[in-house]
Amino acid sequence: MSENSKMKWASEKLVPAIAKFTNLKFVRCMQAAITACMPATIIGSIFMLLMSVPFPADSTFGLAVAWRNFSEANNVWLNLGYQIGLNAAGFYILLGMVAAVCKEEEAPIVNNLVLSVFAFVCLQCGFLEGGGLDIGFWGAKGMMAALVVGYVVPEFNIWLMNHGLRIKLPDSVPPFAAEPINALFANLTVGAAVFAVKLTLGAFGFTLGSLINGIFAPLFSASDSLAAVLAYCILVRVLWFFGLHGNNIAGSVVNVVLTANLVENADAILAGGKATHIFNSAFQNWTTTGILAIVIATMIVAKSQQLKAISRISLVPSLFNIGEPLTFGLPLVLNFDILVPYLIVFALNGAIPYLACQMGFMNIPYLSIPFTVPAFLKVFLMSMDVRAVLVYLVNMVLCVLIMIPSLRRYDRRLLAEEQKGQSSL
Repeated sequence: MSENSKMKWASEKLVPAIAKFTNLKFVRCMQAAITACMPATIIGSIFMLLMSVPFPADSTFGLAVAWRNFSEANNVWLNLGYQIGLNAAGFYILLGMVAAVCKEEEAPIVNNLVLSVFAFVCLQCGFLEGGGLDIGFWGAKGMMAALVVGYVVPEFNIWLMNHGLRIKLPDSVPPFAAEPINALFANLTVGAAVFAVKLTLGAFGFTLGSLINGIFAPLFSASDSLAAVLAYCILVRVLWFFGLHGNNIAGSVVNVVLTANLVENADAILAGGKATHIFNSAFQNWTTTGILAIVIATMIVAKSQQLKAISRISLVPSLFNIGEPLTFGLPLVLNFDILVPYLIVFALNGAIPYLACQMGFMNIPYLSIPFTVPAFLKVFLMSMDVRAVLVYLVNMVLCVLIMIPSLRRYDRRLLAEEQKGQSSL
């Protein structure tokens, strides 16, 4: 198949199919919901780091002792910050999902938000021996259920309202007072449906979360493997190759599972154990480090004006893990000259750190760090392990070496075209 045929097939078949998937309302809302919980997980990770000293218990040097004393003296409020931040990610996903649905439907948010929180607690709640409410479902265990409740409840309530199940009040009644009365019948209907589901699930010994998690258990177990990492890395880059935002598209499928893996890792660390899920939403940051490697390789080989210019423009953004200038400037999009090494580099970005974690060469990431933190610093902060920086540097050198031959051939072709263009003037 010629290059033109490949591009035609991609533009006519592949891109429309992927665009159709990403434009599904549930997918758009799910992307927004996962994004909504990120600030809280980052804040929770900071509290967790302050509470969990990343040094051996017998360390006697000044920083370790001071950190340990601070953690012990302030454990109560540090734990509160952790629990409300990182360990309540399911609750924040619920809020984000409801807000996204209401925005899509141009419906009032407050009433649907309150109704969805009510439904989420009813469908998930259990009671402790002392009579207290078990809120363990707010975290990793409740994420899948949060997506379902956050989508279905407001959609059902809005559908009822749109089909006339409302109380019509005079226009003179202020909107803030009219809204809950208008929605009263619809809310009661939703509440009745929620309790019907609750009682049905309870009769079989389930909560909504336990049922959904049981259904998706194979996905959770399969997600934490080298094969899953490689599939994710390659899929993301194939999508970018065709000009689609691979991180958003692939992330809409896997991010809820990876976030749950991160929360479980954090819980294990705080309990005095070890993180066990290598592929999690923090580890995901490793899979973007190849952009800087390609920029460095381009700077090394560039003799054409195009590659010289794009490497200079892309350097600073790539230091902060922003790849769009390189992706669309080199370009990486539909550039069959460098497709194979491009995919190999990003596959290695996932495989090398995964194997390093699996073999014990570095700690498994368990802290959520902002995406734009420079990679050499971020890989350390995610796992609080200086060995991660060494793994990053080895990976970087290897990726640069892999990219150089193809980029050199591509640069020679561009240089020849530039010289031909100048000679024809």
